[in-house]
Amino acid sequence: MLQLLAKRACITNQQTFNFSKSIVRNSYYLVIPELPPTVEGSDAVFHSESFPSFEHASPQAVVSGGLRLCSQIDTAIQQHVDKLAHESSKPKFESIFHPIEDYNIPFETGYYTIRQLALVRQRAFAKLFSKFDSHFSAHREFRFQDPVLFNLIQSLTTDENSTKLKDWQKTLMNTYIYYGKLNGCHLKNEELDQMQMVNGKLNQYQYSFAQKVLYANKTFSHLELDPFAFDDVPYHIKQQFAVDKAKPDSGPWKIDLSDRTFHTIMSYCGNRPLRKLMFESYYGRASPTVDRLNRNVENIVEIIRRRKTIAKYLGYSSFADIILLSKMARTKETVQDFIETTRSKLKPIHDENIRQLTSYAQEKAKKPKEYEQLQSWDIAYWRQRQCQDLYSSLKIDSLHISRHFSYDNVLQGLFNFVEFLFGVKFQPESNFDEQNKWHNDVQVYKCTENGATIGHLLIDAFARPNQKSEICAGLAGRDLCQRHNILPVAYLNMSLPRIEGTATLMNLSQLKEMFFTFGRVLQVLLTRSPNHELSGIRNVETDALDIVPNFFLQWLRDPSILSYISQNIETKQVLDATIYNRALNQIDQHMIAHDVLRQLYLSALDLELHSNATNYYDAMAKLWSLFTPVPLHNRDFHPCSFEQIFSEQLASAYYSHKWSEMIACDLFNAFKEVGITDKDRVAALGKRFRETILARGGTIGMQELFREFRSRDPSYEHYVQRLTTQF
Repeated sequence: MLQLLAKRACITNQQTFNFSKSIVRNSYYLVIPELPPTVEGSDAVFHSESFPSFEHASPQAVVSGGLRLCSQIDTAIQQHVDKLAHESSKPKFESIFHPIEDYNIPFETGYYTIRQLALVRQRAFAKLFSKFDSHFSAHREFRFQDPVLFNLIQSLTTDENSTKLKDWQKTLMNTYIYYGKLNGCHLKNEELDQMQMVNGKLNQYQYSFAQKVLYANKTFSHLELDPFAFDDVPYHIKQQFAVDKAKPDSGPWKIDLSDRTFHTIMSYCGNRPLRKLMFESYYGRASPTVDRLNRNVENIVEIIRRRKTIAKYLGYSSFADIILLSKMARTKETVQDFIETTRSKLKPIHDENIRQLTSYAQEKAKKPKEYEQLQSWDIAYWRQRQCQDLYSSLKIDSLHISRHFSYDNVLQGLFNFVEFLFGVKFQPESNFDEQNKWHNDVQVYKCTENGATIGHLLIDAFARPNQKSEICAGLAGRDLCQRHNILPVAYLNMSLPRIEGTATLMNLSQLKEMFFTFGRVLQVLLTRSPNHELSGIRNVETDALDIVPNFFLQWLRDPSILSYISQNIETKQVLDATIYNRALNQIDQHMIAHDVLRQLYLSALDLELHSNATNYYDAMAKLWSLFTPVPLHNRDFHPCSFEQIFSEQLASAYYSHKWSEMIACDLFNAFKEVGITDKDRVAALGKRFRETILARGGTIGMQELFREFRSRDPSYEHYVQRLTTQF
């Protein structure tokens, strides 16, 4: 989102490409690279109408093809707009948008291909993608930065034939107009120049913010020499940090500040001083506790100030008002109501959870005075210990549960469930060229509806250490284009451990990841958007993006799903519903109020900063105690490393994660209302869900689609009920 505010497409010093040609037009410029020579294989890799040939993917081919795509789309759109501007007749919707759609297809498909290579061939492509990502973003926004195109599209809204336009056409036009205004296309030259200067500085401060957090991560290193520090840490975690991997029990252990390391130490290390050190280091990154040159304090002040200035230029009272216009929630009052309603219901439960956890820590540590007040670095560790005791008291055997969920059976069961709910089938694709796979592990399925193929799914399920990312992700490989009969392609990447000759078993965490990402896959494959730019998740609001993935998680939590995905690898029996409910709902939901309130606090902090431009520390002090009884530590400066809102794309939209969960709960409750066991009524409702939420997502606002499906506005009741139910 923040890139969309950039009138000037800046190439930062992160990039190593050489640029020598500038295009000057309409009082701004975009730096375009000279076309590199075509490298053998690049055409095969970047082929948008068929599958990319991953066999031909080399770094040289990717650089050549990627740069050509970026240059070609800018040149093509520029020439297209110039031609429209000089035509004597008034342009129509088709004459404006059809060519842009044609230019956009190879560009976005190429980007998806590079992104997938970065995930499945990390060594060769991860760093390359990190350089390409912002580069593609700058070129992607070029069409929203042209005042001529902006005025041409705006003229369509006042045309006498505008009433004949379809809803999806109006959505596409409104999208261009909204982002055009964010880029100042409607401003006079003097105002535009002033806003560009402010935005140029904003980009610099945002970049500086990210770099200082990165510097803090890179420069921190701790060598733990105390041989007893890792006494109660599981063996595989000791081995992860041990300097000598062959002797993980004796140390020393080398610790960094990566997110994974931090959360692992917080959850499993019984050494309280070490936990405190890690906490202060992690939440002290780029804070007032470090030397002045490496602090983010000034960056935060300047980012907030310049965002507020941009809001004034665009005619809004706050930055949050601008951003929320394009979200499902629409207004900050709606978001604040959601946060406060949920907070007020969860806070008493959370207070009691902390009281019980304090008593538990005092008993187990046998140090009642030391643990009279739990600190922020104590919660995750004692929560994990309490959860393990809960496993034992409820007689939950995680291995026994996993033996009921083999990967092959879960995948086929998921396919069967989707066929029942949405009427689409997934079948192995027999006619698939091997050169279009990036690895022999890749499974290829065609998605069919009423006998016709409507898309393809490529699954890469198994881990390849040091070669492939461990991230579980459902991604677009290509978006639907009805005009050219280009079918969508989705990628499903997982990282399941595999032992040759035995069934791959899945734990509950892996099941949750799989169901969540499969929801994303369906968003890509089941779209029926008439326009490529509105298909899949392309135009879905940020706070609605995870609704379908979270909707699938709700199904996983319901025992009715067991008949589809559960089968013991030896006895073939389905897992007992009582055991499943205890494991996935009672234990998995253990102290869930703590997690939700933490996210709601950060959401409230985000809104406070971007609505009232409050000093970040004053905002922390104002909000902290409303969400937790755990005291705010005097060296906790978490806003100084809050990259999601200060250097990434969630400014004024951090609430989106929890909002999506809330909407998903409401949608799932519609199925509970008709009776989960009534298959005919559930199937009928599933068809409605497919025809509204899935088929039309992106072509019309999610708020309107929700109202059409539920015949009312969203209710927080079902979300709060799920979070507060004592299983």
